[in-house]
Amino acid sequence: MFKWLLIAIGALIAFVVGSWWHTRYRAESALLEQPVYRVVKQHAPGVFHDLLEEYLTYRRDEESRDRFINFANEKISGAATRALPRASQESVLALVRDMLATAKKLQPAPDDACFRFWFPEVAGAPDVARHVDAASQKHSLELMAEVIRSSAESPRPPPDAEVVKNNLAGIVDQTYQIFGADAQMLANASDPRADRAKVCAITNSIYERILQLPPANASDLLRAMAPG
Repeated sequence: MFKWLLIAIGALIAFVVGSWWHTRYRAESALLEQPVYRVVKQHAPGVFHDLLEEYLTYRRDEESRDRFINFANEKISGAATRALPRASQESVLALVRDMLATAKKLQPAPDDACFRFWFPEVAGAPDVARHVDAASQKHSLELMAEVIRSSAESPRPPPDAEVVKNNLAGIVDQTYQIFGADAQMLANASDPRADRAKVCAITNSIYERILQLPPANASDLLRAMAPG
């Protein structure tokens, strides 16, 4: 009798483990149908693991689709930001142009959406799923994936600070000419007294002027500004 009980328990465990593995395999396969997730799995496996866990929660109907979209955008954006210093010139410029376009879309949105987009570590990431259409979301993720891919497969040495210092000084001087003392708010974005709408406008203006530099100079400055 005891022997058959053990066999039954073993069969139940095998069934549960098999069901878990099958569910996980199907969820991972669904994600990997999209090229961006294939890039993330290959070059940022830790990020992919977190995305898969969140996707499983979404598939179990324990959270909304929008929540998963916002989570994926935040995680992949973070991975792309960390990859920027070694990414290709073309991928860096394409992503930052897209980020600036997204920030401008979020500028009139409520809840400090533009500020949250540039400073998610201060106030949390914005509700991208709510404010940005699906096609634009997909395009942004593809550009992030290209930054991650190029940084991993064809890494460039980070630019020397001496190379970018003059361009950076010029951008800073122009910022003070346009915004005066308000430009100082950018250095204290976490201060509750900061005008978040103005910080958003200042940040947008800075990236606009960086993108007006010659492509190589703009890329080097953006890569130097990114956290390594």
